Amino acid sequence: MTIAPQRTLLPADLGYCPDCYATGTIALVAPGTRRCRAHLVDQRLLVETTSTGQARLAAPAGGRRRPTYATGVQTPCVACATAGVDRQGLPRDGAGSDPLCIPCWRGRTDRQDTADRRRLVAALRERLDVDESTGCAACGEPDPVSTCWLCGYSWLAEVRADHEHIVALEAAAVATRFAQLAETAEAQQRVDALTAWIDRLTETLTAFHAGDSWGRPVWLLADLLARNAAARTSRRGRRSALGMVCGVLAVDSDRRSGRRAMPGRAVTAELAGCGDSTRPVTDAWRRAEALGWCVRVEQGRRLSYAERCATGRSQARAVFDITPLHHGDPAAQAAHIPAALDVLADLLDHARTLLAAAQEHVDALNARAGGWVDYHEQVRRQQMRRAVAATRDHARQQATNFRTPHTVTQAMSVYSSLSWGLLLSPPIASTPSVDGRPSRRKDGASRSSTRTEVGRTCAGPSPVQRPRSPQRHSDASLSRRARPEWSAWAYDLARAVQGRWVWLRRTSLPRVAATLGATLGPDWTAEALDTWLRRSRSRPLLSEPDSPLSYLRAVLEDALTGPAAPPHPARRHTEHRRALVAANAAAQAEHRDAVRANLNDREWTATRPGRRSPAAEAALAAIRANTSGHLRRADRATLLGEGPDSDCDWPEVAQPGSGLPAASRRP
Repeated sequence: MTIAPQRTLLPADLGYCPDCYATGTIALVAPGTRRCRAHLVDQRLLVETTSTGQARLAAPAGGRRRPTYATGVQTPCVACATAGVDRQGLPRDGAGSDPLCIPCWRGRTDRQDTADRRRLVAALRERLDVDESTGCAACGEPDPVSTCWLCGYSWLAEVRADHEHIVALEAAAVATRFAQLAETAEAQQRVDALTAWIDRLTETLTAFHAGDSWGRPVWLLADLLARNAAARTSRRGRRSALGMVCGVLAVDSDRRSGRRAMPGRAVTAELAGCGDSTRPVTDAWRRAEALGWCVRVEQGRRLSYAERCATGRSQARAVFDITPLHHGDPAAQAAHIPAALDVLADLLDHARTLLAAAQEHVDALNARAGGWVDYHEQVRRQQMRRAVAATRDHARQQATNFRTPHTVTQAMSVYSSLSWGLLLSPPIASTPSVDGRPSRRKDGASRSSTRTEVGRTCAGPSPVQRPRSPQRHSDASLSRRARPEWSAWAYDLARAVQGRWVWLRRTSLPRVAATLGATLGPDWTAEALDTWLRRSRSRPLLSEPDSPLSYLRAVLEDALTGPAAPPHPARRHTEHRRALVAANAAAQAEHRDAVRANLNDREWTATRPGRRSPAAEAALAAIRANTSGHLRRADRATLLGEGPDSDCDWPEVAQPGSGLPAASRRP
């Protein structure tokens, strides 16, 4: 919408310009006009409203946008006025010349100078009789050539190619740097998660030793072991992963109520030392639910797209609520406390190994990016390792020195180490010792003195370094397995292989070392392994396999079980050759037995002269079984069909007189 201001129009017979009169100058106007030549353009300022509702001032086309001054030359530019532009000019060539503004005057002057220069060059060439060159000044070709730096602009193309190459290199460097930062951040998150897990295990064991309620996961795990021991019907079989998996579940739950435990299958398999497979975790959860130790309150499922964007995970973890302790047997729970402490100590030791490998991976990534490990960080790591080792050793010593309750004739006697909130030890009557000496305490003691004396018998106390044998009905804690033979060289080989193969760097170092140690030998190096695999395989190695560890196992299995012999002794190749030899020997033995059985069958089925056939022997055995006493030869021949008319296997016997001529026979 446009609003025009109201104004009063002056009559046309004034004879002078009102705008010039307002400035103090009297300028006559032409007949029939109201203003002078300089003010013929309408100067009204109009108010208009835009589509967004904003009001603004708008001058009509050709309207003046600058104030008119009383002094100076007020002459419009001839060229700009012709184009409809309000711009003032100045007579450059004196009075009577066309007034021009600076841009118009400079343009006209430049065009005149260019024309004069061309005219002078043409006159000079005509005077010197020089033909004008029509080709390139560099190569002399009349048409542009792509190889010429002047007419073909090849130098620009080369510079452009160099610039594009530099830009591509910078982009690749930036992408590599971002990938390194992302990998380092992911590795640091793994270190933080393992550190938090170790802190939680340490707090649980420390709280149990102090008698705090935060040590309840130890009792929960003992309840599981008691239920499992009561449900088992045989002690045979290898050690199950039930204790380790449910130990992770108990520590991850709420420390006071034992609810909302949701560690996840993959995380539980890693923390419990189950390797790459999550099947033991699933079986352990199913076993714990069958024992009534826990209840699955939320089922794991795949998340929707919105949930994946919000949580950053593709799967929803299953949630478990552990059965409270008062639903179980307190005596059975107390009997399995040492085994629960051993399980948690093993979990802490395994977590310490995982954390060390994760820290080494982070240090390697920082070193590759040009960083280093701070001295304070090294000190903090060392202090943490010592604290974790002390907590682990204390838990194992506590499990060794722990005593379970036992039943006596008068009342239940519980050792003092069990009176930590759930079981209270009743007073024990004073009884004389084995050697006949009276007790030194009148109120009785659950433990004898730990001081050693000379001449004490086997019934006396034993020092802490050599504790008494545990008095419990549960399975004793298994001794620690010996380190494998490949542990002395497999870790160095695994580090070298991870440094050579990028796709294997995200895999845990202990797993890579175990895979290489189980298949190779101590004489192998990363360079020899890489060279031999590339020479023996017809296809190149993948750059980014989905499962690096499984792919490494498949590659080693394919290479070591092939016809080509490796350059160094390999355990898997030796086992494969032995298996082939054993299979060939078994096949030969089977073939020999088959040939021998075939020959025996032939000998059995073949009828020899003077002997009965197998069918006749079977029929005779049946007759003997159904007939009592001895049979005459004629009756037996009749039953067996061996009469004169029957087919007989006996050879024909020459009858008396059959060899004489027919004429000499008696009538």
